[in-house]
Amino acid sequence: MKIHIIDLPLSQKLIQALSWTLLHSLWQGLVLAVLTGLVLLTLRKARPALRYNALATLLVGFMVVSAGTFWLEYRQTSSTIIFHSHQETEVGSTEMVQPAGAGGINWLDAELLLSRLMDFCTRHASLIVALWFLVFLLKSVKAATGLYYIHRLRHHGIHEVPAAWAERVSLLAQKLKINTAINLVESELVTVPQVAGFLRPIILVPAGFLTNLPYQQVEVILLHELAHIRRKDYLVNLFQSLAENIYFFNPAVLWLSYLLREEREHCCDDLAIAVTQNRKGFVEALVQFQEYNLTQSAHALAFAGRRNHLLDRIKRIIYNNNKPLEAMEKVFVTASLLTIAVLSVAFSPTPPAEVPQPEIPKPVVRPVVAPSPALAPSPSPIPAPPPAPAAVPVVVPPAAPDTITPRKTGISTGKVLSTYHMSFNGKRYEIVEQNGKITGLKIDGVVIPEDQIASYSSELAPVMAEVREHQKEAEIHRAQAEVYRREAEVHRKQAEEHRAQADLMRQEAAAMREQAQKHRREAESMQASQAEARRHADEARREAEVHRQQAEVHRREAEEHRKKAEAQRAEYEKLQGEFINDLIQEGVIQSKKDLSYRLNQDELVVNGKKQPEALHQKMRAKYLKELGVEMFYHWQGKSGIMYSK
Repeated sequence: MKIHIIDLPLSQKLIQALSWTLLHSLWQGLVLAVLTGLVLLTLRKARPALRYNALATLLVGFMVVSAGTFWLEYRQTSSTIIFHSHQETEVGSTEMVQPAGAGGINWLDAELLLSRLMDFCTRHASLIVALWFLVFLLKSVKAATGLYYIHRLRHHGIHEVPAAWAERVSLLAQKLKINTAINLVESELVTVPQVAGFLRPIILVPAGFLTNLPYQQVEVILLHELAHIRRKDYLVNLFQSLAENIYFFNPAVLWLSYLLREEREHCCDDLAIAVTQNRKGFVEALVQFQEYNLTQSAHALAFAGRRNHLLDRIKRIIYNNNKPLEAMEKVFVTASLLTIAVLSVAFSPTPPAEVPQPEIPKPVVRPVVAPSPALAPSPSPIPAPPPAPAAVPVVVPPAAPDTITPRKTGISTGKVLSTYHMSFNGKRYEIVEQNGKITGLKIDGVVIPEDQIASYSSELAPVMAEVREHQKEAEIHRAQAEVYRREAEVHRKQAEEHRAQADLMRQEAAAMREQAQKHRREAESMQASQAEARRHADEARREAEVHRQQAEVHRREAEEHRKKAEAQRAEYEKLQGEFINDLIQEGVIQSKKDLSYRLNQDELVVNGKKQPEALHQKMRAKYLKELGVEMFYHWQGKSGIMYSK
């Protein structure tokens, strides 16, 4: 006897609870989207740190609510599957059904819709959880691959940076009050600065990055990465990735996670600016790094971000104003709010009747009124209803009897209120009767006042006599139908037993046939897999060799670039020192403190003052030996030598 794990009561309870938790997260996501929109509108002028904390609180709160939902669903879910059936039952009320073509009304029962939806989700809980788990597993594998890649970045293709930069990073870390030791290395595998690790954080910069950008701009970029370390963003990013993997189907969670990443960059920007006290220099660093990276690689940026995101960051820094909600974000928040309102109205509980239900319900009476004066029903017997499909035993908690309200009234204690709609002698009557007394009357659509109803007693007498007669006949027909129903139920159970026996025999035969085919396929698959494994091993070995050779070539190229950059920097520093010494000897300056100059083919400007042409010609002849060359030092925040085409 085979026992499947999914059939065990505990497993079934877990599946049911998880399925309903995932489904509940959809409407909870709508609430999350509305709250996120309110936070962004309320804090549109607040500091990024406050907006980030508020958004992070929403994400954590959503995860806590979802976990609480799972716990509640697990405690309330029974190991037996419960199917809710909706039956059109009525206790102690009487309805006169109009003849065909009389213009009946179709009513939308929200409770019926909700009941059917719950039945569908309960029956297909295993399928819902299986599909979710498949996608979650794929995303988890992708996340694990990313973590392995980060581990590889930390241990492969890295080189130590000059001691001066290592000391500078330590000093910057002290300014940001970071007590953890920070390691700065150059990597052959990255194209933009990145932070990896939490316990032992490391900053990875591309090879040649420290020498190809001005010193101040490199320092600003490193401050931004150190801000990530101080804020423990590595751990928060792992938590976000987990939430995105679990709720990959929930657009509200994905949107909130995207907003968190944006605000995180803004927070780090503000921390870096707070240390440098130079907004303009920080913006120049962003732009300069964008230009540098576009010339080096086509990969997506990690520090500067996408092009549009970079523009948004620059606008926020300059104007000190947060980006407003985009058009699609406004549409999403509005749609979420409207959906919540519609669902709240549609599935709100039905208001209770004005009076309580009676303790002893009365049987349902449904006589059918013919359109002619003769109201006699057809004498043909009522056919037995067809056998109902097999059903799992229903577990229903005790509750008050269900009452169908359209076009009929409820029951008060000791009172029966009935409404009749019928045609008689060419007139249309609508009669309201309570405890045998007519309390409402409408003839051909004209409402008769209650104090005048007694004057119509002679006209209503034959009408009510026909009604009483057909009530008795309808009760007889109902009793006959109940007998037929019980007989059909017996036949249905017998047929169900025969069908179950046939299904069991068919399943056993199919299982034996499948087992034989499985053994044959396993034997064939084993032979094919062995050959395929050998082929893949050979290909992997060849690819590994090619990758190793390529990595070696890249390492040598990076080493050559680094040496070339160091040589150029040394040459520039030597040339700069000679030029400053010449300015001191010429009496132009006394020392290099607060010095700035620019020398090109047209002029020599020192500390903002243009120098005599004789000195300009002398310096140009000595230092500008090629056309299109320009030397500058602390000129508009830049230092170096520029070669123009």
